[in-house]
Amino acid sequence: MTSDSELKWPWLVVLLALLVVVLLAGWVRIWWGRHPRDASYVAHASRLRSLPRYRILLVRRRLLGGFGSVAALVACAGGIVLGGRVQETQVMDRDEAVRDIMLCLDASGSTAPWNVDVVQEFRDIVEGLEGERIGLTVWNNAALTKIPLTDDYGFVLDRLDEAEAAFAGWSEIYLSEEFADYTAGTLSEEREYQSSLVADGLVSCVQRFDRLDEDRGRALVLATDGEQRGRGIYDLREAGEYAAADDVVVHVIANPGEPDRDGDIDGLQAAASTTGGTFAQLGTGGSAEDVVEEINELEAAKIERPPLVQTLDEPRTGQVLSALGVGLLGLVWLAQGLITLAGRRAKP
Repeated sequence: MTSDSELKWPWLVVLLALLVVVLLAGWVRIWWGRHPRDASYVAHASRLRSLPRYRILLVRRRLLGGFGSVAALVACAGGIVLGGRVQETQVMDRDEAVRDIMLCLDASGSTAPWNVDVVQEFRDIVEGLEGERIGLTVWNNAALTKIPLTDDYGFVLDRLDEAEAAFAGWSEIYLSEEFADYTAGTLSEEREYQSSLVADGLVSCVQRFDRLDEDRGRALVLATDGEQRGRGIYDLREAGEYAAADDVVVHVIANPGEPDRDGDIDGLQAAASTTGGTFAQLGTGGSAEDVVEEINELEAAKIERPPLVQTLDEPRTGQVLSALGVGLLGLVWLAQGLITLAGRRAKP
């Protein structure tokens, strides 16, 4: 972004400045040649001028007059600048690299104990990115979009806070209202005896990408334990090939799952490898950093857009000058008033 400041009406600044100069010249001429009416001339006035009291009063008068004149000129300068309307023209280059990132979260009961940590990994990934569109899809045996693809990172982080609070309320004995509300819709009654359909969840997340006619970099971060109960439409090999066909790079963050059940870790690694993505175990360190690094290396199309030109008024300089001048005038008048009041009180 580039910016440049200029006056909208520079001719008005010149005109007002000339007017101030003319008024000052006229006032100086009148003051220099004035002869007060009914003036009385005093002989030997040099003795009066040599008195310490006279000198003090004269210096005080000159100082107050000088400060008052400077304050008035500063206020006039501020008014002149405001009159000329200082404007800043901003030219923003809108050429941008476009990448879409879909966070894909397994919300089944076997992953719930670790999903608080998974959401923290997601937050670290989001905070490490800049400019990409980010979305969030949660799934069990059905998928639900929680965050459509957006570049509003504040909104994304707020929704991740909601996810963290929801999964923090999960336990084998008691399911909190937040967890039930958050995962509502991810367990379809039509698949009552099926849960955590990993491959179907991966395909559903791939289908959440939009603008398919545009050449955009696309990556998907899949967080799951790989444990599947029931048979879905796809298996992991087919899901990986489905993502690769749509040029979606899959990065897998695997969590431990239930101790007595093993997830299809080999299948997850193969799916990630098919698309050119990465595989990491939750808690081994570096998973979020690795994903961010891979996303940054993901080829992104360059969209060329005409620059955005904005012209904004910048009245601050004039306002500051005017306020400073008026403030100084107020101080001068206050000092004059206090001096006058003190002089009256000092008189017997």
